[in-house]
Amino acid sequence: MKTKSNPQSAVNLKLFLILPAILILLFAVYSCAAKKKLATVETADDTPYVVVEEMPLFPGGDSTLLAYIAINTKYPELAKKNNIQGRVIARFCVTKEGGINRVSIINSVDPELDAEALRVIKTLPSFTPGKQGGKPVNVWYMLPITFALR
Repeated sequence: MKTKSNPQSAVNLKLFLILPAILILLFAVYSCAAKKKLATVETADDTPYVVVEEMPLFPGGDSTLLAYIAINTKYPELAKKNNIQGRVIARFCVTKEGGINRVSIINSVDPELDAEALRVIKTLPSFTPGKQGGKPVNVWYMLPITFALR
């Protein structure tokens, strides 16, 4: 009389159960990767980048940009009278043509100071556009503007 079970049939049963599970996992991973790849291809042209291989460049560099901001910023009289000071952080998009759009305030101090920061940023001359893969692309740019009374 035979008292041992057949070890080969147990191995076959395990393989029969494991193979479909592995195939389902592979299909799920492949599907997710394909969806992610498709989504980045569709929006890459319109959505501004945060970091690129070559960041946008103001004519003359960052020091010239800061000098331009300092020269063209007029301290609002109401803010001066109320002794309002602080750092406004603005964000804007440097387009693939070098222009500026989508200007907004990230860190607000006071409506008067925010309005002046927006006004100055909208007067900025064209930048050299940022590049990704050798092509000009839209890039987000953040700029702090400090308002301090002397």
